[in-house]
Amino acid sequence: MTRTLAIANQKGGTGKTTSAINIACGWARVAGPDRVLLVDLDPQANATAVALDVGLAVGPRRPDVPTIKEVLLEETAAAAAIQVKTLPGIATADGVQPDSNLHILPSHLELATLESILSNTFRGEYRLKKQLETVRRRYEVVIVDCPPSLGTLTLNALIFCEEVLIPVDPGLFPLIGLGLLLNTIESVREANPHLRVAGVLPTLVSRTVVSRDTLTQLEENFTNLLLPQIPQRTLINEAHTAGHDIFSFSPNSDSAAAYAAVVATLREKE
Repeated sequence: MTRTLAIANQKGGTGKTTSAINIACGWARVAGPDRVLLVDLDPQANATAVALDVGLAVGPRRPDVPTIKEVLLEETAAAAAIQVKTLPGIATADGVQPDSNLHILPSHLELATLESILSNTFRGEYRLKKQLETVRRRYEVVIVDCPPSLGTLTLNALIFCEEVLIPVDPGLFPLIGLGLLLNTIESVREANPHLRVAGVLPTLVSRTVVSRDTLTQLEENFTNLLLPQIPQRTLINEAHTAGHDIFSFSPNSDSAAAYAAVVATLREKE
């Protein structure tokens, strides 16, 4: 059975897209080729820029490359818009992982214009679920990178997906935002009773007092949902700047080990 996982937080700067990319790539490496679909539902299109091409995400629209916008407008079938990224084999201390493939449904900056259109469309919040129904069964997991907001696009993701992963960076405001998102998830359950929180992911963790206090609060409130923490490392940003996931960029780093642990934990939750 295909799992559907939204990675969401209405606050920006939480490592949401970074986590979406690395969890998707890490999952694809252990699940095997063509078993993971990453849906870029964020108008910033950062996942598309890293995984595919910066020009495709933020440059002039290419009519020969349909995106999630055309899919949601029902101008293009989801299958016709999916791109394939080859993930090169890597050597780690645990052995060699062979090449794999990650499927990506790309985004573009123009997706920002769709928020108001969908909000004024009958059952516009169900478009993602409707359009992906024909392709979802091909995959072990479909991962949706949501925008940093609680608008119609995020609502589409929460109605389509059965699980939500919430990245949380250190500080008071992220914890407040986490509460707001949990309230939204509870409200969406009226339309999608299968929706549940798969995990809370501490990101950008350092040795500061703020990080320590945030982790303490997360441990107290989300004991069974707390995922392995992701350290704050410039290496992760360097990987994305180079157009790589952390596994292909630095497979033996503690960052790669952290994301591998998150993937393993999520797969065990099935």
